[in-house]
Amino acid sequence: MTQPNSKSIKAILQEELDKDGDFLKEMVKNIMQQIMEEERDQQVGVLSHERDNIKRKANRNGYKSRSFNTRVGNLLLFKPQIREFAFQTQLFENYQRSEKALLSAICQMVINGVSTSRVQKIVSKLSPDLCFSKSTASRMTQELDPQIKKWREGQLKDHYLYLFTDAVYFFLRENHQVVSRPLIITVGIDKSGHRKILGVDIALEESYASYRDHFKALKERGLKRVELTISDEHKGLIKAQQEVFPGTPHQRCICHFMCNNLSNVPYRERTKLAAYLKQIYASPNKPMATAIARLIAEKYQNSYPRVSRLLEESLESTLTYLSFPVSHWRKIRTTNLIEGILNKDLKQRSRVVGIFPDQASCLRYTCLRLMEIDESWQTGRRYMELPEDDQNSDRNDALLKEIKKIKEGVNTREELMVS
Repeated sequence: MTQPNSKSIKAILQEELDKDGDFLKEMVKNIMQQIMEEERDQQVGVLSHERDNIKRKANRNGYKSRSFNTRVGNLLLFKPQIREFAFQTQLFENYQRSEKALLSAICQMVINGVSTSRVQKIVSKLSPDLCFSKSTASRMTQELDPQIKKWREGQLKDHYLYLFTDAVYFFLRENHQVVSRPLIITVGIDKSGHRKILGVDIALEESYASYRDHFKALKERGLKRVELTISDEHKGLIKAQQEVFPGTPHQRCICHFMCNNLSNVPYRERTKLAAYLKQIYASPNKPMATAIARLIAEKYQNSYPRVSRLLEESLESTLTYLSFPVSHWRKIRTTNLIEGILNKDLKQRSRVVGIFPDQASCLRYTCLRLMEIDESWQTGRRYMELPEDDQNSDRNDALLKEIKKIKEGVNTREELMVS
């Protein structure tokens, strides 16, 4: 493709004034074309048709058409080419920076839960000619993958006090079918009391193999020891935790346990049973919690034997938290740190997407949001106070010790059976 010789700015203005049509649009187009011609002259080293092999750095190689969005509309420009190396222009570099900034803002709006129709309206108001194809937006979003990979594979501390693990499900397309896949998330509490998202993996299913690979990846990144693991009672998860972190105590989420138990009675009985079960976890020590559980089991032995059986077989795994600092009890006996904060947030925002096109896009979307949350956790206030830093801890408060003794001396049978 060839292009006419360079013109002066005065000649361009005079030529456009003599024409009919959009004067401003054509003027901007010709000025930008002239700027690129001068840029190529500088990079080549000599002017067009000038023969000077000493100053010449390269040879001209025609033009390529290029569409360019501006405030005056969409312009069709002819980008100069150089045979020996790629032609560089400040015009397109500035455009690419603006394009990336706008697409970054669009991606952020989607992540924050703004519907795609609203995003389209916002973009259309910026300029009637401003538009981006799906492939362009996808390409720009994929440029964030190296940052996500670096975050997911970053080095971890060797010791965390508590390890929370749970999974949340998303719909995505695989082999022209819509399937549900679990996103496994692990959060740790470090020795300073701060939260950190340690691992995020998407799996085919919740299984021993998927959880084992997830935990092994954490160990490969530096994690060596944890004081307590918290999760639901998924058998594959428990087995993987015991294998990768042998000897580590495990806390079964009491919310999951209570829901499992409530499903064993009719709806009309659930309110009363829930009130009884809450008394177990309001106990100040393990003996009292066990005694209350025994009374509940006796009450439901004949009417609903499954309730009694579950209490007898599984209560122990829900009371592990009682061996840890009292100030941590409410936060380490459930997986609400993940389910109530992360999973809820991700599910709410993912509604604007509906069905992800593939696993990569699902992981990219969730990780971008989790990276934001993780950064706020690391720079924000501590999630829990450590006993040695808490001046109001019950270990040093005489009045709280006396109250604890009074609570331990309560007649649990009389208190429990009062209707």
